[in-house]
Amino acid sequence: MRAIVQASAQKLGTRAVVFGIWQGEREILTMALGTSMTTVPATTDMHYRIGGIAETFMSTLLLMLVEQGRINLDDKISRWFPTLLSADQVTVRMLASDTAGYVDYVGVEDFLKLALAEPFRTFTDEELIDYSVRGGKMNFPPGTSQQYSHTDNVILGQVIQRATGESMKALYDRNIFGPMGMKDTQFPTNQEIQGPVLHAFTTDRKIYEDCTYWNPFWGSTPGLPTSNIHDLGKWGPIFGTGRLISRAHFEEQIAPPAVLGKGEKANLYFAWGFVVANGWLVQNPSINGYSGGFGYNLATGVNIVVEATKTEKTATDGAAFDILREVVKYVTPATPINF
Repeated sequence: MRAIVQASAQKLGTRAVVFGIWQGEREILTMALGTSMTTVPATTDMHYRIGGIAETFMSTLLLMLVEQGRINLDDKISRWFPTLLSADQVTVRMLASDTAGYVDYVGVEDFLKLALAEPFRTFTDEELIDYSVRGGKMNFPPGTSQQYSHTDNVILGQVIQRATGESMKALYDRNIFGPMGMKDTQFPTNQEIQGPVLHAFTTDRKIYEDCTYWNPFWGSTPGLPTSNIHDLGKWGPIFGTGRLISRAHFEEQIAPPAVLGKGEKANLYFAWGFVVANGWLVQNPSINGYSGGFGYNLATGVNIVVEATKTEKTATDGAAFDILREVVKYVTPATPINF
């Protein structure tokens, strides 16, 4: 496996790669390649922005709160957003399963231009939601299809906080990070990343520059958490076995949506914040120069975590997930990642 990671990293032209694979709670291999900064080698204890991997935290937390009696999946979100477009037709469950139909603000041209022109700018959740709904149109009527939307996640984060009267940081710390001993995972309230830090780089503005501390608030609740491969290795079997929630809720969390989106099928679909692909629960985030890969195999209990950063010549934003794909071909050759 070490050779597969090394060969893939070289082929993809990465600057740094940190990698870990576990079966259950047993570590099989952790390794780091390349440099975080000039003369600073990458190490496996370095922290970074995990992006969409945190969506597995959020859907798990949501179901924990349901079991605590603090929120109901069938509540209409007009309870917390009385004037929001289509809020009287959208339920909490639809937000969690990306079947609400809200336009993804990340695809809105003037948002993209502003985020790139002012990378240290703080976007509020209200601003992000407005980019989505200001045109008065939905992608589809709520509950009739499925399409990934950052907007659904922003609204869901707000619903969780308004329903409980608590911040996401407090909820995560008390329900997940603290009890599970995830001391290297944080929900920052600013642009900081706890040390040691894996630095990220980008050419998005036509120059090669360090973007480690570009503001992640454009990603809202799922975009903020930071961690390292050791904590995500610990999280894999907690999440992948539904340890924190009932069996019924875990089965709903990983089940196909009530209505499949375009191109989805029985062995490839988007569940509650992650893709189910040939029996693997996976995420492939890309945020502010960080490329991530996360995969938990339901049949074997194998968990793989990869993070990669760019050189000036790296041609893809998905290097970490490309590496994960290659390792999965070796680990479970009969069930590769099928997208």
